[in-house]
Amino acid sequence: MSRITRTSALGIVLCLVGVAHAQTTARNPQRPTTKVEEGRAHKTVMRDAAKIDALLARGLQRNRREAQPFVDDATFVRRTYLSVVGRIPTLKETERFLADQGPDKRTDLCDLLLNSAGHTSHFSNYWFDLLRVKTRQRQLSGEPFAHFIRQSVLDDLPYDEFVRQLMVAEGPAHATDNGATGHLMRDNGMPHDSMANTVRLFLGTRLECAQCHNHPFDNWTQKQFFEMAAFFGNMRYRDMRAVGNYRELRKELATEDQRTRQRVLQLVRRLTQGIQGNGSGVEKLPKDYQYDDARPLSAIKANTIFGSNVKLKYPKGASRSMSKRAKRQARSRRDMVPGINSRDALANWMTDKKNPQFAKVIANRMWARTFGRGLVEPRGDWKKNTAAVHPELLTELKKLMVRLEFDLRQFERVLLHTKLFQRQCDPVDPNPGQAPLFVGPVLHRMSSQQVWDSLLTLVFDDIDDRLRAPNYNATPVYAAFEQIKDADKAKLLAIVKGGNRGMMQKMQQERRNDVRMQKARDEKLRKRARPLMRALEMARRDGDLPRVNQIAKQLEQMGVKLGQRAAKGSERDLLRASDLEQPARLGHLLREFGQSDRETIDASSEVATVPQVLSLMNGFLEKEVLKLNGQSALRRDLQFATDGARRIRVAFLSTLNREPTPQELKDWRRQVAVDGARALNDLVWVLCNTNEFRFIR
Repeated sequence: MSRITRTSALGIVLCLVGVAHAQTTARNPQRPTTKVEEGRAHKTVMRDAAKIDALLARGLQRNRREAQPFVDDATFVRRTYLSVVGRIPTLKETERFLADQGPDKRTDLCDLLLNSAGHTSHFSNYWFDLLRVKTRQRQLSGEPFAHFIRQSVLDDLPYDEFVRQLMVAEGPAHATDNGATGHLMRDNGMPHDSMANTVRLFLGTRLECAQCHNHPFDNWTQKQFFEMAAFFGNMRYRDMRAVGNYRELRKELATEDQRTRQRVLQLVRRLTQGIQGNGSGVEKLPKDYQYDDARPLSAIKANTIFGSNVKLKYPKGASRSMSKRAKRQARSRRDMVPGINSRDALANWMTDKKNPQFAKVIANRMWARTFGRGLVEPRGDWKKNTAAVHPELLTELKKLMVRLEFDLRQFERVLLHTKLFQRQCDPVDPNPGQAPLFVGPVLHRMSSQQVWDSLLTLVFDDIDDRLRAPNYNATPVYAAFEQIKDADKAKLLAIVKGGNRGMMQKMQQERRNDVRMQKARDEKLRKRARPLMRALEMARRDGDLPRVNQIAKQLEQMGVKLGQRAAKGSERDLLRASDLEQPARLGHLLREFGQSDRETIDASSEVATVPQVLSLMNGFLEKEVLKLNGQSALRRDLQFATDGARRIRVAFLSTLNREPTPQELKDWRRQVAVDGARALNDLVWVLCNTNEFRFIR
């Protein structure tokens, strides 16, 4: 008997053969609230896609290039799953698609995945990277911000409204459903950086080099930088309104010991994290300002860098510098200058359909997300003379974005239904920072999140079913805030001195208790299932598949979850990347494969390194996927394959999502016949370390 069949019954209690639900049909709280088919008719989508293909064909003809041929079904199904839901398809999903003979199966698959929970997870990852979401940021938790992003994706919040909420958000950062403050809080204490990053993200314009002097490589002046910064004037990164009289509180604490005072003030600092001040429309030039168009330290009014002017209603004297006495009085009122809602005015100007950059920039980003590069590169650094590789196409994409009222999922749907999405990748790599002609999509490596989630697909039958509610990690943060907001000295002291762990810690402990109880229930279930498991093992060894399926159904009726490696909630860190800490800890496979540290915009990396290979060779694959007597979905499928040829096909279809070539099948059948399980482990390891696995073809 080969080593592959020597698996004890107890080792496969939770990885039985059976028909598992497809990931895309899982019922979970991250499934989009509406289906894309309900928003727009298929015929309309195909018409928009055809127009894009026609404009692209015209551009290729001008450049005397021919489009690439269409890909086969195996390449298409893998590309689509990676592009839309951020992971490779499972064995069942791959075989189902390859066996489907329907004429519309490709467009049907795109719509199916756009309606899935996996799309929410994958698109959330995109925004986490771009908006630099961090779970921990000193006294600030990033979980409310992550919750806002997930919920916005889930609800198809129009992009213009999404951006607007990020720009005008105000109030406590930890208050329930106020996570939109996370964008401005990301540059805590640095309003000039908040402005520069906002303009770069949403208008594709880099102003940061003009903060200290006129831009050396563009047309922006230092004065223009401060005119834009004026829209963020009077914005503060603390909202003191939840604390009451802070000065009186400090006086009352004077009689307490130093440690108690520090712990109470730490609670207060956490409580007051937030945004206050809706924008004064006034900013002061630096003292070393050296140009002739204004004097150093003079106050200037807000003004936009291009497009239509924004009209603001200023109080009298707002454009003059404040006296020292006026500043002291303003500080005592916690408001340097009166607010005139200039942030709101800037948001309206920025997200307006007539803004020359807003719709173009996001259309170009969505194009790059789908096809590997933008029509304009770099995506976040448009200059006055920037031109798209296909100008007419970019103009049409901008119009389409506006027609769709900034519905990004519907926009993505159109791109997925183009002929370009079905073409083979361009065989020539474009130069770094350069837009290609798009004879086909650009061959590029998976993102770190796609690598991680794809590897999890080899462990679990249904990783999307394990996605948590969008507010799962933020709920303890909200609860802790509610517990201490409006607290007086007595309540704060009770929390600190009375041994009260705080609501957040309590809820975390309750979750750990729930996991322990679930494990105990699973253990009882295993004991009850042992007789059937022994019978299942015997049936499997005898090759009696009807008997195997019969016993599997009995076990399902008992409540044994087929193909589940671990009970939901007890996966340790085996969660989809979007549900993990943001970013992952140093040394995690996500970080090894280039996940952004979230300190700067677009900081992720797709460069191959030696530690990546070592992580797969000695880490994840060995411990979670290939472990003998393990419970991974791939291990189970290999164990229950009827013969050596099927095992090799399972390995290829599960990892590369294609059938092995005749030569590959012949070579590996010989190896498996000699070395059994070790050869299969070698096969899976080799396949997962190939460029074919790591790249999106």
